[in-house]
Amino acid sequence: MERILLIRFGSLGDVVLTTPTIRAVRRAFPNAYIAMLVGDRSADIVSANPHLDEIIILRRNVRRLSEVRRITALLRERDFDVSIDMQRKFQSSLLAYLGGAKFRIGYHHPKGVLCSVRIPDSENKHAVDRNLDLLRPLGIEAGLKSNCIESDREPEMFLSQEDRGYAHRMLQSRGLASKSPIIGIFPGAGWRHRCWPAERFAAISDLAVERYNAGVVIFGGPGEADIVDNVAQNMTTPAVLIKDRMTLRQLGAMIERCDLFLSNDTGPMHISSAVKTTTIALFGPGNHVKFQPIGEKHALIRRDVPCSPCKQFTHKCKDNVCMKLITVDEVWEAVCKRLEE
Repeated sequence: MERILLIRFGSLGDVVLTTPTIRAVRRAFPNAYIAMLVGDRSADIVSANPHLDEIIILRRNVRRLSEVRRITALLRERDFDVSIDMQRKFQSSLLAYLGGAKFRIGYHHPKGVLCSVRIPDSENKHAVDRNLDLLRPLGIEAGLKSNCIESDREPEMFLSQEDRGYAHRMLQSRGLASKSPIIGIFPGAGWRHRCWPAERFAAISDLAVERYNAGVVIFGGPGEADIVDNVAQNMTTPAVLIKDRMTLRQLGAMIERCDLFLSNDTGPMHISSAVKTTTIALFGPGNHVKFQPIGEKHALIRRDVPCSPCKQFTHKCKDNVCMKLITVDEVWEAVCKRLEE
């Protein structure tokens, strides 16, 4: 196996969760040429990954037909021996087919009909393990619990000295470069139903400042300045607000500097676990079995309500009960436990 194509052009969290698969492929084929087809909004997640020889970027803001033609031509030039489709979409299987990959691995469902090798899929399984399952036709058994140590399943994200320098300067300019502990807060999410109430994030932040003299950094993604401001306005102690535009690797370097990261179920939660920052993840409508952070040092907090997990991005929910049932007390207990370990 000399030329291998990995495919995942979804959201940034989804791309983070492909990194154990990338690592496993490189370990099995140390001399292979390994490329990854990834969406432009998430490419920065793997742009410094040393296990990859090439990043092929699918541009989302370009007319679909012209972009399919461009990517197809590029893939044909590379002449891949095998493609591994972690996207599970017809478009991804089509690109692998039109791109001429000789051995196309995907899941056994209608959208993967163009894959030449289709394996059974398990919906109620962590996304990392579902991705690793795709490697079995290549003789890689990294996803089997019988021969898989936990660290083989942990995501990773590679940062440069420039990324870490950016984070240091940002924290230094805000008086936090030598502060300890630093607690990162991410109160937003791509879907607002995933958000824990802002006043509860504020309560945790105030408690951390009062008990541990912590530095609190409140992060916001695109379009989330209102959530960041809402948390800060509910606090009685000062916090650093991060609403600056930055690359995903710069964000990763900022989160890496935190001693603990408290987050809703969203992309930066996965970045936090990938940069080895202790993560407390608050889950409501999302599927915790598929997306919770991997590793014993992390914590998952959720309520088992009949309607959770619910259909993604539904607007039928009126009261967001799954998030409201998570209390300040239980989150604070988890924060204290991890800061004092």
